[in-house]
Amino acid sequence: MEAKAYCPPSGVSKRIEWRDGKVARGVRAEAQWLLVREHGVPTAEVFCVSYQLEAAKSGRGSARGGASGSGGQRPVTFLFNGGPGAASAFLHLGTAGPWRVAFGATGSILPPPAMVEDNPESWLAFTDLVFIDPVGTGLSRTVAFSRLEQQGVDAEPEKLAKASKDAPEAGKSFFKVKRDIDVLCEVVGQWLNEHNRWGSAVSIAGESYGGFRVGKLVRALPERGIGVSGAVMVSPAIDFLTLIGGDYEPMSWVNALPTMARAAGFHKRAGGKYKSMSAEAIGRAAEDFGELRLAPLLMRGERTPTAERARVLDELAEMTGLPRTLVERHNGRVGIDVFGRELLRDKGLLCGLYDASVTGHDVFPDREGSPSPDPTLAGIMSAFNGGINAVLRGELGLKTDREYLLLADEAWKHWADDRMSGYWHRQLDCADDLRYGLAMNPALKLLITHGHFDLVTTYFSSAQSVSLMRLPAALRAQVALKNYDGGHMFYTWAASRKALASDVRPVVGG
Repeated sequence: MEAKAYCPPSGVSKRIEWRDGKVARGVRAEAQWLLVREHGVPTAEVFCVSYQLEAAKSGRGSARGGASGSGGQRPVTFLFNGGPGAASAFLHLGTAGPWRVAFGATGSILPPPAMVEDNPESWLAFTDLVFIDPVGTGLSRTVAFSRLEQQGVDAEPEKLAKASKDAPEAGKSFFKVKRDIDVLCEVVGQWLNEHNRWGSAVSIAGESYGGFRVGKLVRALPERGIGVSGAVMVSPAIDFLTLIGGDYEPMSWVNALPTMARAAGFHKRAGGKYKSMSAEAIGRAAEDFGELRLAPLLMRGERTPTAERARVLDELAEMTGLPRTLVERHNGRVGIDVFGRELLRDKGLLCGLYDASVTGHDVFPDREGSPSPDPTLAGIMSAFNGGINAVLRGELGLKTDREYLLLADEAWKHWADDRMSGYWHRQLDCADDLRYGLAMNPALKLLITHGHFDLVTTYFSSAQSVSLMRLPAALRAQVALKNYDGGHMFYTWAASRKALASDVRPVVGG
């Protein structure tokens, strides 16, 4: 009997309308699974949602909506989130897509159920969009898992037991740094093939670890024959060493300080001369203080003169609004979890790690660690999960029994670095890939964006990474750093979302 070719689940294609201001524009929306193969064998079904703006008609005929690529086609941008283990729903329904989840003006979470509304700031105004769920997130699955779903309880017990055992291992093979980038390259190429879009200017955008993915893809995509015109990094992790604290390196503590100081100013907790400063002013002061005063203390350790150490810790306590005894106990290395728990302890409140301007009740004040829910994550997960299911199953009419995995714990827990073998691994970063990618393509436009109150991926860490890249002036001019009010998902703030769309347009708009 002749073997049948493996087919992924059926997707859906539908014409929708998106309002560009007061004008209704036709959009071809498509939700589909693309097959990823290894040695010619299907191994994964990657779920994508794409939006292609229809040609706008005018009195002189028809013209493409927005800017055109070199081949006369609209630009197209591929977007993904991070985690690793996060699906693309955050960028999809937070800032770039034709719909968005409703939030308060400054990103406050509204009571459930989630409300989805039109997004007049959609990037569709200047680029077509393709949202990609990495394997194991969203509706993307390995073929092993897909077959297991299809077999269900009707399979023979022995076969079902074997498939259940093999499926998790098949998933783990995709939870790796290099393998992940290879899959994304393959998916981008497949989508361009299937939709005949090789005449479009191609851009990429990613959030958090997705920003790290962008850094890697700036190099990897051209090496696979796919040119990149623009790249947008939203709250990225460029160099993990500058974000993860330790006893033997100073920069993560220095990079977190400006965000802590801004939060202290926002909540009116800064002391001394900083008490009367705005959050903006205290943030700028913290940048200088961190590099010029705190960094030497952290580097010299016990070799720091006693008087100088006392002066630095005194000022650090005033700047961050934390008790002097706490700053002393941590020897100037105040973790973001400690800051979030202690800044407003007397009020029984916690500061969000993903947006330190947001507060929530500390319902376990007598327990160490972080047992209370993070104020910025507590409600946002259900909002985005409800929103993406409403769009896919309601607005687009996708028929599937699969659960949409907004955050996949399996991917997070099993993520591995497969770039090198042996003991001496380099630190995980994408800064070198950015430098290499810019050298390969001097016309590439790169935009790096952050929220002022994000303690997880701090804006100053990216500023430091860029300042140390030693880029020639012509390439440095292609890199822009922009910061906005808000946190990790600063685009939930209305003013920041509008500003982001304005800043993204010249980068990915062709």
